[in-house]
Order: sequence, then C-alpha cells, then structure tokens
Amino acid sequence: MSAPKVYVGQTRSAALIERLCEMRFGEMTCRGEFPPRRSPWAFDNGAFGDWKAQRPFDGERFWKDIRAIGSADRAPDFIVCPDIVAGGLESLAFSLTWRPHLATIAPLYLAVQDGMVDADVVPHLEGFAGLFVGGTLPWKLRSAREWVRLAHRHGIKAHVGRVGTERRVAWARRIGADSIDSCLPLWSEENLERFLRGLGPRHPELALEAA
Repeated sequence: MSAPKVYVGQTRSAALIERLCEMRFGEMTCRGEFPPRRSPWAFDNGAFGDWKAQRPFDGERFWKDIRAIGSADRAPDFIVCPDIVAGGLESLAFSLTWRPHLATIAPLYLAVQDGMVDADVVPHLEGFAGLFVGGTLPWKLRSAREWVRLAHRHGIKAHVGRVGTERRVAWARRIGADSIDSCLPLWSEENLERFLRGLGPRHPELALEAA
C-alpha cells in the first residue's frame, strides 16, 4: 500500500519549511496566499473558507491569483476548479463554467460535493486531470472510496481534502487516494507526529515515494 502524496498548508516557520521540504511534503496554497513558500504546490480556490465564513465565493481574488499563476516560474501540480461546498449539481454547473478559462493554466481538478453521484460527473470528466473529494465530512467519509475508484477507472487522479488526523490519513491510504491535504499538521509538533504515523511506520520514505 503506497502513501498518498501530501500537501499541507502554508507556513512562515523556516524550521518547519525545511522539515516539510526534507519529507517532500507539498504546499496547498490557498487563494490569497500566492506565491507559495514551498514546492511542489497545488492551488486551492478558497471556496471552503468562503463557505465557513458564510460569504460568496471571491472570484475577483481568485482571478488575481490565477493571473499571477499564469506567469509564475513553476505551475502548480493542480488547481481546484471553483466549486460550491455541499452544493451538489449547482456546484458542478458552477465548476463547469470555470473550466474553459482555466484549462491552459495547470492541471485542473473537479471538486465533487454532497449530492453528486457518479452519473452526474462522468459525462463532464474531459478536461479534468483529477477529482478533488470535498464536501461535508460525513459525506466525504461515506463516499470518498467510490470517488477514488471512479477517478482511477477513468485514468485520472483522486485527491481527498482535509485529511489531517492519524486515523483519516490511514483511511485515505486504504482507499487508494493519490494525494491528500490538511493544515492540521502545522498546528503543533504533536499533530505533525500523529499525521506522520498515519502515513505508516516508515513515514519519511513513504513521503518520498509518493512525490
């Protein structure tokens, strides 16, 4: 069982940046945080933060970062196409309106959300390099395995968002996720160590293998 590729949030701590780089952990750079402080990196559109704050998606800020990404020295591993958290088919329709404008910037991942099923998503996979399993936590835990299988059947990657605890990291490994992200490992040394235990007993090597 191979470990998923790991992305964690942005940090200003030089010591922590050095350690994360040694383990080849990528950075999940959120909208408004460009440029990234580490590489490799992926770009999160910021919809989850907007949803938590109960505000509309900040498309203007997103576009500002996208323009900067387009001229950056190194492109992100992927961009999460704008979505609506727990938005079902409304989220899918919203993402599809963005797809033509982002397709040439970097590999594009489609966020799947509460209320979507495979029959909704399969007709629209062209142009997407992966699925990003978002949504509310209960829905994610219940459906992620099937989304990973769907992605792999169609020859694309599967990323599971907000996987920060030891138990959830081990779960993501079991279901075959290609990559995961979390900010939780940055909050304390104890959180980071628990996160690493979830990757397996030889976690530094696993992180390298996943890169």
